[in-house]
Amino acid sequence: MEETTIQHTQDYITFYAPDENEGIDPIIYQAVKILNIFFYSVTFLLGVIGNGLVIWIAGFKMRKSVSIIWFLNLAIADFVFDLFFPLQITEWVMDGHWPFGQVMCKGIFTALFLNMSVSTTFLMVISIDRCTSVMCPVWSKNNKTLKMASSISVLIWTACFILSTPYLAFFDILHDSDSNSSYCFPIYSEDDHVDQVRYKAMLITRFVVMFLIPFSITLICYSLIVVRLRRRRSISISGRPFKVIVTIVATFFCFWFPFHLWPFLEYMNVEFSDTMDFAMSNLVYAIGFFNSCVNPMVYAFIGRDFKKSLQKSVPFLLESTFKEKFDMEDPCSRSMVETEMETYN
Repeated sequence: MEETTIQHTQDYITFYAPDENEGIDPIIYQAVKILNIFFYSVTFLLGVIGNGLVIWIAGFKMRKSVSIIWFLNLAIADFVFDLFFPLQITEWVMDGHWPFGQVMCKGIFTALFLNMSVSTTFLMVISIDRCTSVMCPVWSKNNKTLKMASSISVLIWTACFILSTPYLAFFDILHDSDSNSSYCFPIYSEDDHVDQVRYKAMLITRFVVMFLIPFSITLICYSLIVVRLRRRRSISISGRPFKVIVTIVATFFCFWFPFHLWPFLEYMNVEFSDTMDFAMSNLVYAIGFFNSCVNPMVYAFIGRDFKKSLQKSVPFLLESTFKEKFDMEDPCSRSMVETEMETYN
């Protein structure tokens, strides 16, 4: 019995149900399907465990500080994002069929984009916080308070939710009577021209808000930190802080730039075969999603002696990382510049 084909482009991934009339190589389709299921499963396990540890340590084991609030919100955003991967895996297993209903379709994909935007925003905020601690230590010490950090956190979640509401409106269920299947994807308009205009507007907004602004600010902040500390001879290219900085900036760019660039290629007269478009679309999105489980590993392991790190527990490494930042904000400590320099040596 021939399988009915449904093809649609989602605003986060592309699904193709295999059929001999499609331009997708069936072997490539099955390979991408298996790899996505495996990759999403790994991301889910690492993300839930890693971010769960951060939430447990930062939320319950350590005294609250400004930096702890940033790390906690970042971990919560990534943790919630990772919780939805079982549904993505189920959707892949069923070749794009969505069995969870309209409410879950709208709610889950809105939450996915909400937590993606919150995560990138808090990565930016952490870089700003570190930059002000190095560049303006006195102002930072006198003005950064828990109340201010909490207010900024609420503001970020609220702003990102507002930016994510279009997905709540546009995502809907399409029923295919021939195969008796349902598919969840964004319908911007029944008019093709309006649909393309709104889709392009969403892509541009997402690129600017979730990549261009956060990455630019993150790059500038860490560049200022490196310049300042190298002038004071308190950081070297072989030291852990420099490795952490380079890794943070590099992972931000490598994970998110392909994710935001690929959808624009169709508007730049770049042509690919259906098989190439299918494979590359899923690859860049899988890489972008993997970022949700990377942050705990970056802060725990990068720049440390790997053999010595293996002898210590991950919770110990994460807690020691947070304590480094906490010590810089302790009102009873020495000047923040001196502490920052010591932390970076």
